[in-house]
Amino acid sequence: MALSVDSSWPRWQWRIRDGLLQSPSEAAPLLSQEKGRQSYNLTRQRVVFPNNSICHRDWAKISRRYPGNRICTTKYTLLTFLPQNLFEQFQRWANLYFLFLAILNWIPSMEVFHREITMLPLAIVLFTIMVKDGMEDFRKHRFDREINCSNIQMYERKEQSYVQKCWKDVRVGDFIQMQCNEIIPADILLLFSSDPSGICHLETANLDGETNLKQRRVVKGFSQQDVQFEPERFCNTIVCEKPNNHLNKFKGYMEHPDQTRTGFSSESLLLRGCTIRNTEVAVGIVIYAGHETKAMLNNSGPRYKRSKIERRMNTDIFFCIGLLFFMCLIGAIGHSLWNGTFEEHPPFDVPDAEGSFLPLALGGFYMFLTMIILLQVLIPISLYVSIELVKLGQVFFLHNDLDLYDEESDLSIQCRALNITEDLGQIQYIFSDKTGTLTENKMVFRCCTIMGSEYSHQENAKRLETAKELDSDSEEWTQQQFLSFPARWSQGLATRRSQGGAHPLRRCQSAQLPIQGHCRQRSVGHCDSSPPPVAFSSSIEKDVTPDKNLLTKVQDAALWLENLSDTRPAEPSLSATSSIADFFLALTICNSVVVSMTTEPRQRVISEENFQQWAGFWREAEASLENRDELLMQTAQHLENQLTLLGATGIEDRLQEGVPDTITALREAGIQLWVLTGDKQETAVNIAYSCRLLDQTGAVYSINTENQETCEYILNSALEEVKQFYGPRKPDHKLFGFHLPFKTTPPASGAAAPEVGLVIDGKTLSAIFQGKLEKKFLELTQYCQSVLCCRSTPLQKSMIVKLVRDKLSVMTLSIGDGANDVSMIQAADIGVGISGQEGMQAVMSSDFAISRFRHLKKLLLVHGHWCYSRLARMVVYYFYKNVCYVNLLFWYQFFCGFSGSTMIDYWQMIFFNLFFTSLPPLVFGILDKDISAETLLALPELYKSGQNSKCYNLLTFWISIVDAFYQSFICFFIPYLTYKDSDIDVFTFGTPINTISLITILLHQAMEMKTWTIIHGLVLAGSFLMYFVVSLIYSATCVTCNSPTNPYWVMEGQLSDPTFYLICFLTPAAALLPRYFFLSLQGTYGKSLISKAQKIDKLPVDKRDLEIQSWKSRQRPAPVPGGAQPSHCPVTPVPEEVLGASCPGSSSPPKRERKEDRVLHGERDSRDHVRGEPHSGDPSAKLSPGAHLLGPSRTTASGAYSSRQTDARWPSSRGSHRRSQSSLTI
Repeated sequence: MALSVDSSWPRWQWRIRDGLLQSPSEAAPLLSQEKGRQSYNLTRQRVVFPNNSICHRDWAKISRRYPGNRICTTKYTLLTFLPQNLFEQFQRWANLYFLFLAILNWIPSMEVFHREITMLPLAIVLFTIMVKDGMEDFRKHRFDREINCSNIQMYERKEQSYVQKCWKDVRVGDFIQMQCNEIIPADILLLFSSDPSGICHLETANLDGETNLKQRRVVKGFSQQDVQFEPERFCNTIVCEKPNNHLNKFKGYMEHPDQTRTGFSSESLLLRGCTIRNTEVAVGIVIYAGHETKAMLNNSGPRYKRSKIERRMNTDIFFCIGLLFFMCLIGAIGHSLWNGTFEEHPPFDVPDAEGSFLPLALGGFYMFLTMIILLQVLIPISLYVSIELVKLGQVFFLHNDLDLYDEESDLSIQCRALNITEDLGQIQYIFSDKTGTLTENKMVFRCCTIMGSEYSHQENAKRLETAKELDSDSEEWTQQQFLSFPARWSQGLATRRSQGGAHPLRRCQSAQLPIQGHCRQRSVGHCDSSPPPVAFSSSIEKDVTPDKNLLTKVQDAALWLENLSDTRPAEPSLSATSSIADFFLALTICNSVVVSMTTEPRQRVISEENFQQWAGFWREAEASLENRDELLMQTAQHLENQLTLLGATGIEDRLQEGVPDTITALREAGIQLWVLTGDKQETAVNIAYSCRLLDQTGAVYSINTENQETCEYILNSALEEVKQFYGPRKPDHKLFGFHLPFKTTPPASGAAAPEVGLVIDGKTLSAIFQGKLEKKFLELTQYCQSVLCCRSTPLQKSMIVKLVRDKLSVMTLSIGDGANDVSMIQAADIGVGISGQEGMQAVMSSDFAISRFRHLKKLLLVHGHWCYSRLARMVVYYFYKNVCYVNLLFWYQFFCGFSGSTMIDYWQMIFFNLFFTSLPPLVFGILDKDISAETLLALPELYKSGQNSKCYNLLTFWISIVDAFYQSFICFFIPYLTYKDSDIDVFTFGTPINTISLITILLHQAMEMKTWTIIHGLVLAGSFLMYFVVSLIYSATCVTCNSPTNPYWVMEGQLSDPTFYLICFLTPAAALLPRYFFLSLQGTYGKSLISKAQKIDKLPVDKRDLEIQSWKSRQRPAPVPGGAQPSHCPVTPVPEEVLGASCPGSSSPPKRERKEDRVLHGERDSRDHVRGEPHSGDPSAKLSPGAHLLGPSRTTASGAYSSRQTDARWPSSRGSHRRSQSSLTI
């Protein structure tokens, strides 16, 4: 609303009464009165000199301190790429482990494989990841180069004109000329605009996501320019604050040659990345450039986050290292014991140059290191490369999912972090913003109130619907610009006259109407004495004198509305049309005039002298760098008081499509949803009920207090109440890696437990964090189905996310759309940004970006489940595969004197992991689907398997390790017993073992696959055939590859032996029999949700739908007995000692009235109530100590409750959501 200056006279009378005729700046100076040469503190403020002929010397001296406008978002340079990338890769323990083995193998006494062979796996892994990182960084470099080479018109001092330059050439102090639809290259102070009023329109969608245009004003003193701005005549010095990341805060002043100052704020700052709109030419001076601009300081980019599976993998790798240490220790001890059995040194024990032999202990130590090199494959180094490739495939399918594409905004999902896709399937808590995330952020007029008369939105909806019809039928509507009273109403208008004649209001600028043809008018007031009950029918109307020009436009529009009602009988009647006219006129005047209710209307005009005194005070406050906001607030308080509010407008921010269904599905999936918003509590609660975040039949706690002692008492009382109903809560625990949920003792009455919600505000959160009440707060939230935090700051949002993430050890996801959500997006395990109506700022800091909140449903329940299930089972399979294969070498050590030799060729071992068994896990991790998308969406409960880490935990890891030991034992000893008394050579013995292990590992992979496609079959068959082709070629060509033992013609000889085929058929069957038996029992008698869903998924479509409906009916909770809705009864009153701690004593009254602390504010739906129905009773009546919030005694048996019975002691709250409220106040 605009403010009238007429009402400012009483606020300056104290100066006249006290004889204070001097200006406010003389009475209370804001700035230092010293007028000498200003000395600037460059460590605390920024000083900018213009780059022109007059100030060029000062500009050249000071501009060296500031960086240029070139940006670089890459991580590496040509010089730092290799060392920095290697340093990052060696932060993984597995890479360090293999580097240690490679160095160890270069020692002659411990060499097992060829030195080059040992280096090959590590080199391949490092090179692959290095290429991937280099390509990603090079893509950023190309984008940076495109931005830095963009063109802009910059003033050139030597040529005395604007010339075309690149963005990277811009420096602080340069003058920049921008045209319409150009992107701003740096943070620029606006000095000229082609708009006569000195306004420049900006589109800030790249920063805050808001599509509506913003207005920026030229610095005061530069707006009245009839000709083009001349940089050579600008000789002022600019002093402002240091670079910071506050997008909406900026302060500084401009010092003129006469040492006077002109202040400016963010209203005059054009931010980098914004676009000039509806302004032909704009000229400004660069204040911040490059990485010091506010946009770049806010763009921290997606930070590196380690997934939960990766953290689990590091733990299991330590287990594998421990297992490797144990196996190497057995080899070292066995080597020493076996050598100790010889009375003389055997021929193969070669002495050193001096003829001495190694002691048994030292020989055992060397053998320990040798065994580490021999069994190094136990640590799956190729697993990291496979995980990277699998995640790339998963992201590809995410990007190509049409269900996650929004046609309106032409945007699909963006995956900005490739290393945490599997975490999408393990989310336990979601923290969401409200405006723009749950809602559309498209404001629609709902209602307004003018002098106590309420105008509902039904007429407005009909009016807007009529406008849409006219848009399609004719252009009649576009010719009507304004609405006002009908002509017949204005005939009875009279002007109130007194001794001085008519007393119009002080002029003020009226607001634009939301109709085509915007323009600005000057309005003066006038009174309406006509009989119809129009907008200004109250007693205050005699102080209002409407503008005659406004009335003319009103008459024209009203005549059109009347004709419209005559030609269209289905449209609103004349009375409805009048209400529409009243509504829009009310909007016009409500946004234009505020009248002060004074006893002497003649004294409402402030004198020119006093106004100039106040204006001088305001200008000095504006030019201040220290405490600028406080000084401006003080000056405003001197003028803006004793004002009377004429009316208010109500707007509606509609929910996005599919939000209630998405929230319901997420809650069924076991995900706790918290809404963290900076909006006021009433609006947030209303939205929470609309989107089903708060249950209409549930109980709601509302805590609003600033006092720490009061807050602690409230939390204790609330915990006592819920514990009496739900029973004591046992802490969560895990057994062998399985997550066991907490158990509560059911109430003795057996009544169904209503859902509990919690509503809390920012001041209460401050009391919780400052009073160390986080533990009690979290304990209370464990009983709540949803939590709503209102009036919370961005810092509080991130603190809440970190508190829940760290203290509860849960997986968190934050979703938001604006710059104020960046902190909580980065604090969560997964950050999701909403792109579209709001939010490039959130998208730039997020891990995933979606265009609608409803996309979160499929992203988590389907793709999240698939990504976790695939990757988790692939990781388990990799551990199994490597342990199974390396144990073949371990069993062989018992028959070769623990000498560290192998029965399989070195190159065959490398090919085994590099080619023969590498592709099936990749296809498995990218394409496997254990359950279809339709079933996952229909049964959200299936998501809980990922939350509890069913696929990959400590138990599944050790089961796979034990299974690997068993299978390797079978794969080794059946061929050993077959060839025990034969005279075959070592490679002839090792080739059947190698072939059997390959068949067993590939069949094990086939048993784990839940989806079979032609790709799966081709990959498995291709890997098997590739083994034989490569082995035949290798054994036929390798004559002296591994002297003295060579695999020449070994495979060809085995293929001609019937025994080879027999053991290749029987051994894998015996090795996989326990696994097959276990999977058969699990599929037949399994009681897990996944097993049941897999059975349902195999049924025909009609039977599957029936089974799903039956499943949902069984899962649906039983209703509250009697069908009653539980009321929200407050708890025991707060003791006097708490009141004394929270309220000031009577002996020392407070300087200001303290806001009441609402203790437990229970809210429930009362749509059965008649609007405005009075509630009897004393609101301050004390409660009985035995009353409980959730007790069954608070429900009625009739199924329909009465406000007199349930809320007899509490006043009615007339909000827009029409819900009765009961509260206990302090």
